[in-house]
Amino acid sequence: MTAQRKTVFSNVSSHVTKGRMTTDLHGGDGCSLFTSGSSPQTLGNALMGDAVEMFTSGSAPAGTKATTGDAVEMFTSGSAPAGTKATTGDAVEMFTSGSAPAGTKATTGDAVEMFTSGSAPAGTKATTGDAVEMFTSGSAPAGTKATTGDAVEMFTSGSAPKTTMTAAGDGCALFTSGS
Repeated sequence: MTAQRKTVFSNVSSHVTKGRMTTDLHGGDGCSLFTSGSSPQTLGNALMGDAVEMFTSGSAPAGTKATTGDAVEMFTSGSAPAGTKATTGDAVEMFTSGSAPAGTKATTGDAVEMFTSGSAPAGTKATTGDAVEMFTSGSAPAGTKATTGDAVEMFTSGSAPKTTMTAAGDGCALFTSGS
């Protein structure tokens, strides 16, 4: 069996017609429970639930978006998500990857949380919550920003964080580093 690019259908809605229920991506997970050589690309809107959840892949999701829930959660991948966005919930959470997330954004919740990676997140942003929290990495986060909460918290890294910014909370707290 070969891995094939996923076909993504946008604007999917649920309908109950004469006792029959059709598929519903707006009330649950956009993409969940899979193993693949490739991963979802620009998986549209999972309005209620997780956009991409519980998978093993050679590559990671790009451009996932979740209104309520997690954008990318619980996965093992050769690369990490890019451009993930979550309104309520975590943008990227609980994963093991060869690289770290870039450009993740969370309005309410953590931008990047609980992971092991070869490199650290860059350009993560959290309005309410932590920008980068609880991880082990070969390098430290750069360019993290948190409005309310901690910019970088609880991690082990080969180097220390740079250019972290926070309005209310800690810029950098509770970590072990080589420098």
